[in-house]
Amino acid sequence: METYAGPSSVWQARVFNTPELCRWGLAGRPFFNAPRSFVLLCFLLLLVISAGCARPTGNLPAVSGKPPAPSLEIAKLKERSDFWRNYQCKFRLRVDSKTSKFSSRAIVFVEGPNSVRFETFTPLGQTVALYVFNETGPALLIPSEKTIFTAQRPETLVRQFMGVNLPVDLFRYALAASVPAEQFEHIESRSEAGGWGLISNSGGSHFEWLLTAESLDLKAILVSSAEFEGRVSYDPPVGINKEAVPGKIRISSSEWNMEIVVEELKPAPTFQPSIFYMPNLPDVRRVDLDNLK
Repeated sequence: METYAGPSSVWQARVFNTPELCRWGLAGRPFFNAPRSFVLLCFLLLLVISAGCARPTGNLPAVSGKPPAPSLEIAKLKERSDFWRNYQCKFRLRVDSKTSKFSSRAIVFVEGPNSVRFETFTPLGQTVALYVFNETGPALLIPSEKTIFTAQRPETLVRQFMGVNLPVDLFRYALAASVPAEQFEHIESRSEAGGWGLISNSGGSHFEWLLTAESLDLKAILVSSAEFEGRVSYDPPVGINKEAVPGKIRISSSEWNMEIVVEELKPAPTFQPSIFYMPNLPDVRRVDLDNLK
């Protein structure tokens, strides 16, 4: 508050009428002996001055350590999903479950929601298993058994080969760290401990994409559905800008763990249609797993 110089003696002599002050009994008496009405007037004047000097606080924005809710970041996630609609991914795979333990190199080709090729290899490059999915349905080739397995649901074939209950759709979206396009209309955001959560509940399934607080990178996906209940984790978290590529991915449930180390992930405009079909092999038997139940 500014400080002003006191009034001069000339001003005081001119303004204050000493006889008048004596008539009121104020001259030569302490201030606290002044009439009560005068003291009250001074007190009210001080309140008015104090109110004028105080800073208004009612309209100040709340201070938060987090960025705004990621409503605008959903647009980036949509862009990322479009960018990785078709892709090719090379990676190292390790599975540890109650029924099987193995590791291998693998390559996946994805074109839209209805075309997938997933092939695993030995260290010498020989095919261990080949899974394809196209408009006719899923199929699994095990060359060492000279057998092609078929089933109505892709998850049946995954369980036959890897011994895990893993939805193929979740697997292919987890590799690219992207959100399925059909989930965006159901997504809601909320603040979580240490970040943000993007939540989708549709068709009896619950998905939650966990983003870091500062950079809004994708660090995990929580899934609860009839086919799978578990978690997908990214180490380190993956940026949601479209070019970002995952490093290490862990997919886990209460009964098994899968570790994926991405060696190469790149978008692809189109593939030759033939790669999503089984090769013509002689002396191969076909087994429908649905009929074995």
